[in-house]
Amino acid sequence: MTVWKKHKNWLYEVFERDVDPDELPGFEDIVRLWQGKRGDRPAPVLVDFDFYDFVGWHGKIIITDLFYDPFDFRFRLVGVDVADRLGADYTGRHYSELVADGINPIEDFEFYEMTSRKMLISRVSGNLDWADRRHTSATFVELPLSDNGEMATHSLTAMI
Repeated sequence: MTVWKKHKNWLYEVFERDVDPDELPGFEDIVRLWQGKRGDRPAPVLVDFDFYDFVGWHGKIIITDLFYDPFDFRFRLVGVDVADRLGADYTGRHYSELVADGINPIEDFEFYEMTSRKMLISRVSGNLDWADRRHTSATFVELPLSDNGEMATHSLTAMI
């Protein structure tokens, strides 16, 4: 694990793809699932996963489609627990569109583009000040998915 950055009340961390799942407390089972689907590839493909793989996680999952040059991502699916915690359902929206909602994507884009290009696992945690929920915290683990084996084309994120 490497701390990439601390910004305001958020901590950004990166992990190698072969990280011991126990290094990500609370996310061990989803990391094991991802690693099992990955096999000997840099990252699994989105279609490797089935709805039933996420038992216990259904409401806590985000799936994004990633775009490069310029970097952005679109929320393909936002679980109901995530939407409840964030106070909004971002399904179908691009991250760059969320400035009006109080999110400053510039702070995150450098991190997410780096982890997506290198297909690293990341963990981001902090308080949801921007969602007018400064007493509410969240931790997200992002797992890269790749259709081409060169860089992440999608991301599977879990929240606790």
